[in-house]
Parts: sequence; C-alpha cells; structure tokens
Amino acid sequence: MWTFLALLCLLGAPFIAPIQPGPAPVRSHSLAIQHVTVIDATGKPAQPDMTVVLDRDRIEAVTPSKKATIPKNAQILDGSGKFLIPGLWDMHVHGTETPWSYGLYLANGVVGVRDMWGPEDANAWRAKQATYGKPAPSIYFASPIIDGPRPVMKDMIAVASEAQGREVVDRYKDHGSDFIKVYSLLPRDIYFAIADEAHKRGIPFAGHVPAAVTAAEASDAGQRSMEHLMGVELACSNQEKTLRGEIPRRGLLDLMRRDERALESYDDAKAQPLFARFVKNGTWQCPTLTIERMNAFLDDPQFRSDDRLKYMPKSEREDWDPAQSPWFKAATPEDWAAFRIKFQEDLKLVGRMHRAGVGIIAGTDVLNPYCFPGFSLHDELALLVEAGLSPMEALQASTKEAARFMGQLDQRGTIEPGKIADLVLLDHDPLADIHNSRSIRAVVLGGRLMPRATLDTMLTQAESSASK
Repeated sequence: MWTFLALLCLLGAPFIAPIQPGPAPVRSHSLAIQHVTVIDATGKPAQPDMTVVLDRDRIEAVTPSKKATIPKNAQILDGSGKFLIPGLWDMHVHGTETPWSYGLYLANGVVGVRDMWGPEDANAWRAKQATYGKPAPSIYFASPIIDGPRPVMKDMIAVASEAQGREVVDRYKDHGSDFIKVYSLLPRDIYFAIADEAHKRGIPFAGHVPAAVTAAEASDAGQRSMEHLMGVELACSNQEKTLRGEIPRRGLLDLMRRDERALESYDDAKAQPLFARFVKNGTWQCPTLTIERMNAFLDDPQFRSDDRLKYMPKSEREDWDPAQSPWFKAATPEDWAAFRIKFQEDLKLVGRMHRAGVGIIAGTDVLNPYCFPGFSLHDELALLVEAGLSPMEALQASTKEAARFMGQLDQRGTIEPGKIADLVLLDHDPLADIHNSRSIRAVVLGGRLMPRATLDTMLTQAESSASK
C-alpha cells in the first residue's frame, strides 16, 4: 500500500485476523493511583505526589495524596516516581475499520484516533463494533474521501457537480460520519458547494486543500483542519503565482520539488496575515511530520531498518519497499537532497505557525510507509518539539487540543474530575524529555487498568499475527 504527500493516496488496511489482546484489563469500580506526579495537560506545571481516584469510567478526584480519600474496596496502584498523563490521540490515521491495529495503539497509550477515510455507513459500523468485546481505541470517523470527477483513487467518492457535492454531504451526515473528508482534485465550485452544505447540515469538513483552492480560501470557507501542510507551503511563498503555474510532469516528485522551492522562498510578510486568518477562522493544522520525514529519508537503508516492522503484516512490509513505489522509484539523488531540505523547512513552518497561535494537532498518517500504529505518534510528538513546541505543548497537541478540535474538551483531553478516565502512566518525565512519552508502565482505558504485562501481550500477539 503506497500513499504520498502531495496527492496523498491512502489505502485502507488489509484484513487479517484480529489481534487477541491477551489478559483482560483489570476491572474495578474504583481505582486509585497514589503518589504519582500528574501532568494534567491543562498547561499547569506537573503536580507531584498526587492521588487520582477513578469511579468506573470517570475521574472522580485529583488531590494531594496526604488529603486523598480512597473509596472502600478500591484497587490501589502505586505511582511513586511515575508520571500520569491523559490518554493520547493520533489525529490522522487510516485502516481502523478492521481491528488488527487496536492492540498496537493501546500498547502505545493511544486511546483514540481520527480516521481520515471512514466507512460508508458509520452508524452501521459502530453497531457492529459494539459487539467486538475487546479493548479498542475510540474512533472519530471521516466520511469516505470525497474527490473530483476523476478521483486520485477509484475507491474515493467521485463528485462531478455541485448538486452531487451537496448530496454526499447529506448522505454521510445521515450515515453518522463525524466530519466530511475533502480531497486534492475537487473543482472549486464543487468544493465550495460542499463547504456550504456542510455548514447548513452542521457537520465539520476537513482534509486536503484542493489544488484549485488557496489555503486562505479554504480557511474562509470553514475547513476545520488542513492536512500535511498542503497548500500552506505554497501560500507562504513570494513565488506562489509562478509555482502554481508549473506542470508536474513527474507527478509527486515534481510537486514535492515545487513545494521545496516554495518553502525556500518563504515570505514572512505574506505568511503572517495567513496565520492570523487561520487563528481568526479556527483553522487547525495537522502537519503529519512523520510522513514528511518518510518522504525525505525513504532512500536511506538505515531509516528503513526499523525494528517496528515486525508488528506490520507482511503485505505492508513488502509494499513499503521504495523500489515498488510508482512515484519514488524514479527519484534522483538531487530529488532526495531536495526532499531533506523540504522536511527541515516544514519543521520551521510548523514552528512559525505555532508561535503565531495557529492550532496544531498531532497526527501521523498511519498506514503510510514507516508510519506505525501507536508507535509513530511518539515520533510525531518528538518532531513537534523539534519544530519548536515545548514538550507540554506537544503533549497537548495529542490530548487537550485534540479534544478541543473534536468539540469534546468537556469529556476528555485533560486529567480533571468528571472526565473520561483515559490515562497513561509513564516511568519517566515527558516534560524533561518528550521521548519519555514512550516509557509506558500502564494504560487506563475508560477506567480499566491495562498493566505492562497486558500491553506486552498485545505487542507479542501483534508480532505473531504479522508474521502470518
């Protein structure tokens, strides 16, 4: 399965036998995590020696340990020397309609995902999923991808008129999609018809900025998030008009080279008004730096020697070989050098937008090559810090800000009384080093404790399934 950044064709995951998560999560009506340092993701400093009490699937209390009241018969978990953060969300993934990846997400503390290519009928999918009976991340579903009359991929929804654009918005609103996913080849008139109908029906729309629309126009139309920095790189260039007129004769390769030149001709006087527009309109960015890095280093054998490949189905591992790519196999050494420059400039662009107050959410683009379910979210957090976010801000991009984006901040995203008890217990302080987000000792999913042994079993079974 090959996908790419400029046109970004994303395939669903192949169906393989579902992961059996192993030992059942420990279930107790009450759970008390004592003497733990709480990083609640509200922005407050870390709070040492706290006790967090859970009642069923909710956080009941967050208090200093010396003042805590522990319910009778509560399960006790000693958090001495450890750090508690909210459960993490990956805000750009694919392939969650089948459950094979669920254990990988949960073992990495990823309690929820935004799937950017949803099922035809999300309501029917949820009814079926309710019978799954095993731990699974929460899923915030896009509609199927909506593209122009000649879509990037045949499985996308081809829309050839404004009337059809409105019809698909109505259909997927009625089928229970959480938002409408727009794509690269939508014509201008159809895109704006979709935007108008989405507004009328009260459903968000998000995705690619189509080639026929500028980033400023998409923001003004109400596009909720822009993925992969598409359109933004070009809009910040003082050579935008010239670059837009280029014909990408080699497809993806030339589009990436064009965007690299756009980044090298970045004009702050042009960019800052655009960033201010994003802030005013509430337009979020999901930069997916993980896939940007892949696009820059896929030719490097060391980059491809990744131990996490053992968790991926054989079909994925084989399909991720750059020699099999219809887009990258023609890349020259000069192309790869330019792609590395582009990646570094994209990091700078994300930092500039963040400093300007633009909302950033963390997403990885699983299942693109070398974007691993669960694991890559931690890579993304580290890349956001490299781009200029603080470790706290990077965590918030996957917790508090993710919840705010989805309109669910009253239910999740921070460690506060009344919120859903999705938590991750770490051995080391992620505010001292964001890479410590990987030091997972336990995960709490909806109040259910999954200790390290359960998470290790999930990984072992994922590896076993992948080998088959």
